[in-house]
Amino acid sequence: MRPVVHVNVAMSADGKLSTRERRQVRISGPADFARVDRIKAESDAVMVGIGTVLADDPSLTVKSPDLQAMRIARGMPRHPARIVVDSTARTPPDASILHKGEGERIIACSERADPKKKAVLGCSG
Repeated sequence: MRPVVHVNVAMSADGKLSTRERRQVRISGPADFARVDRIKAESDAVMVGIGTVLADDPSLTVKSPDLQAMRIARGMPRHPARIVVDSTARTPPDASILHKGEGERIIACSERADPKKKAVLGCSG
């Protein structure tokens, strides 16, 4: 079976992702948040880059109790695995992705990352 990859991107009508000061702005609404939750619920893993972790501090958990129950009924964990691509181990140790909701987390770091930071994060790579 071939993997299926969903890419989720949002921008404002004028093509912006954030303010001039690089502050996040709410672009999506409730219907889009529900759609993204369904995508997460149907996925084995959700992957983001370190920029998303630093800017948004996402948990990447399935929010809907009904969708969580659906995953459990299918023999899946409550939340998909959460993966951060972080070549230099900049993920804050208190990041939501590391602490909110049970489940597997993978922080992918490069060999050049600080060994102490890699150890704290449990980096792979």
